[in-house]
Amino acid sequence: MRRFVMWWFDQLAGMLAVASAREHSDAAILEIDHHTVSLLFRFRGATTRAAHTSTDDADIRQLAQLVTDRCLPLLLRLQPAQVLHKKLSLPIAARHHLKQALGFEIDRETPFTADEVHWNYSVRGRDASRNCIDIDLAVVPRCVVDPIIDCARRAGLDPSGIEVDVGSHAAVSIPLGTRMRVQWGHSQRSLAALGASACVLAFIAVAIPFIYQQRALASADAMIASLKEPAREALALRGPADRLATVTAALKKAREQHASPLAALAAATKSLPDGTYLTAFRLRAGRLTMSGLSPSAAKLVGLLARTPAFREPAFDSPVVESATAGLETFSISLNVAPGGAP
Repeated sequence: MRRFVMWWFDQLAGMLAVASAREHSDAAILEIDHHTVSLLFRFRGATTRAAHTSTDDADIRQLAQLVTDRCLPLLLRLQPAQVLHKKLSLPIAARHHLKQALGFEIDRETPFTADEVHWNYSVRGRDASRNCIDIDLAVVPRCVVDPIIDCARRAGLDPSGIEVDVGSHAAVSIPLGTRMRVQWGHSQRSLAALGASACVLAFIAVAIPFIYQQRALASADAMIASLKEPAREALALRGPADRLATVTAALKKAREQHASPLAALAAATKSLPDGTYLTAFRLRAGRLTMSGLSPSAAKLVGLLARTPAFREPAFDSPVVESATAGLETFSISLNVAPGGAP
């Protein structure tokens, strides 16, 4: 809460500085160019160069006397290379919380965090067709400008902001944490404190739902991230499982369409009479060929024809007497019904 209150007062100070800069366009400007400093005065839109010196503390103290005599607000103007300018587009729904939304965008759109820069923005326009707001964002790294500010303050100067040119004769004023030069009375401080407290409470009431929503989104993102690896592993296992299921289905279909060797052998065993022996048994593409010895081979075709599992039995060769007494040699071919069930 302490950090939030400090941040809120910084924002109020920044808004006061920006409002003052807009109301009073006249200002003293310190133009920083590497190792030199130029002092300019702006009055009613016209700018004149008053002095040009080095960045030594003694020379800047001489400029400070000129600024103090004029009693003008002091702005810093940096070289374009020292300022990062970006054009952004935000959803129009963010128009009421642009400062907060851009604070998050700084981490994404620049190589700096919000704590590492001075920054401000201006609204370039609204595009109703795209339902968005066009923003000019100006960012100055603290490591670049803070040494300049410290040097100016050591010389007795108190810069109130940084003036940044964003093109098309437009400028963005980046407020700085200025020190108050006018001592307010006790009643004014009390009124300001009450007003700030009311603003803080109103902001908290508005921001709490968004904070909870942001935490819920962060929790959901963390859960999704934790499930990515198991999902990837499941997808990797799904391929082999699908291929195995396809092969199993193909084998099952082939088994249903073609005869089973064991079923065909069982049906032949039940159909052949006692004393009959098989010397060969071959099943290929639903066609069964049996060879063997039997006391009465001529009757085998009829017995096999009455078996539901067999169709169209016929001798492949003539029946002849075997060397074994009382047995005849035979060879019979027939079709086996699908499944080969007896």
